[in-house]
Amino acid sequence: MFICGYHFPADMGNDVSFDKVIEKVEDGVDAKGKTVTLTSETKEGTIIEELVVPEGTFAHTAFVDYFESSEIEGDTKMIYYTNKYQISEISKSVDKEITKDLCKKLDDMNLYRVKVA
Repeated sequence: MFICGYHFPADMGNDVSFDKVIEKVEDGVDAKGKTVTLTSETKEGTIIEELVVPEGTFAHTAFVDYFESSEIEGDTKMIYYTNKYQISEISKSVDKEITKDLCKKLDDMNLYRVKVA
């Protein structure tokens, strides 16, 4: 099973604990001092809004990890639905109110581009 781009053994089934995922994400990247901006857009490419992900949250670390480990070229990288939903679900659980509004937006069907600076 793949969660946030990381492979977990099949014998863990669909019930991989958030702690295991968080550990892999945090081990993979140093997100301190980096700014994460998400640009939401429709499937037609119309920009809806830009969101800044709060530093120090799981969501922030996970988006930096995604950006740095993605094979997509460019200054911004489109994030796949599965990845954004997984990041949102874990962030809702561990970041609580800090990312509540952000996660609500990530649960929509719009496309998101990630930029890390």
